[in-house]
Parts: sequence; structure tokens; C-alpha cells
Amino acid sequence: MRLMDDSPSTATCAICGTESSVWDNHRLPEPVEPPDFDTRPGEPLRSTIGRWVQVCPACGYAAEQISTSAAGVDAIVRSEPYQRLRNDPEIPEQARGFVCYAFILDKVRQHADAGWSFLHAAWMGDDLNASGAAIWCRCRAIEMWQRAKATGQSFGDDLGSEFALVTDVYRRAGQFEHATVACGEGLDVDDIPPAVEAILRRQMTLIQARDQDCHSFSEIVRLQPD
Repeated sequence: MRLMDDSPSTATCAICGTESSVWDNHRLPEPVEPPDFDTRPGEPLRSTIGRWVQVCPACGYAAEQISTSAAGVDAIVRSEPYQRLRNDPEIPEQARGFVCYAFILDKVRQHADAGWSFLHAAWMGDDLNASGAAIWCRCRAIEMWQRAKATGQSFGDDLGSEFALVTDVYRRAGQFEHATVACGEGLDVDDIPPAVEAILRRQMTLIQARDQDCHSFSEIVRLQPD
């Protein structure tokens, strides 16, 4: 198992030139425990979520690596909507980096990745017991993925996996009707992998029970007949 380097490094912001201490998110541990239904990895990687995005303390630029940026990102970061989002009191401070990164990704038309960043923000909200913010982030993730599919972008390994992910995100957000539709459409996918089918069938049970809790792939193993 690869161990995590627990020493911060220094990075220079590509937008404003400010130097700050950041965590090296290229050196993270491999997960040992199974992931959640929404793909959140198990420990020890699970606990490193706060290190997955870097944020400049001066201008608020958020990215996987703040030392680099794409053309036009500086204008996005300096825009009023971005700065409002950066300081939004309704979003926990620890989750704002992911939300700001998602904002940038959406603006540069990387909608699939924007959805993932919103989902990561939701996971941070879960950890902070900020349920309202977590639900908002999940709804935004769905919106980004819908935008991605409309522009020919995929956000999962295959169509069945995308339906399984969307089903869980809807369920965790309490949108059970949408979750039911997504789950049914996922089960109708041709040649769906058995593992994905098992997750979707488990999801249908959870949806019928109006269950919004986090559930893990380990449940599928436990529920399999001997």
C-alpha cells in the first residue's frame, strides 16, 4: 500500500502569484475498504478528501494544482459570481474549494468533471453534518452530468454505472421519484454488469424504504447467497 506524504509543500498560485502551503494530492494512499454506492472510496483514502483540491488563500483559485491554470481561468476566478461563491456562508468552508473548482470546470465546459467536484463537495458536507449543503451539491452534480450528456461527455465507465451513480445521488438527496426512474432505466440497460445490476436492485429496496443514508459495496457482498 502506498503511504501518504504528510508534509505540505509550497505552491505559487497561477492566478495571483501568491505562495502558500498546500498538500500534495498526487501522493495519496490506496483505499483498502470498499467504496460507497456513489463511488466514495474507503479508508484510508476516504479521510484525505480535504486534500483533493488546493485553494489559494489570496484570490480563492481552486484546482487540483493551483500552480497551473488554463487560458481564461483568471477572469473566471476574478468574476463576481465566483467570489460570491467563494464566500458563500451556506456552504461549509471546507467544501467551498470543491464548489469553486466545479464552477471553473463548468465554465470551461468540462461538465462531467464539474459534476464530480460537486459530488466531492457533497461528501465533505456529509462529513461536516451539513445536510442542506450536501443535498444542494448533489443536485448540482446531477445538473452538471445532465449538461455533460447533452454535450457528448460521459461521467462514468459505462451507461449502467452512470445510472447507478445518478440513482444513488438522487436517493441521497431525497429525490426518490427521480431515483426510481434512474434505477429503472439502469436496470433496462443491455448487458449490464452483474455487480452494477446488484447495486441497482439494492437501490430499489432503499428507495422504497425512503432511505437517504450512505451505503457501501460491502452490503452487496453480505447480501449475496452463499
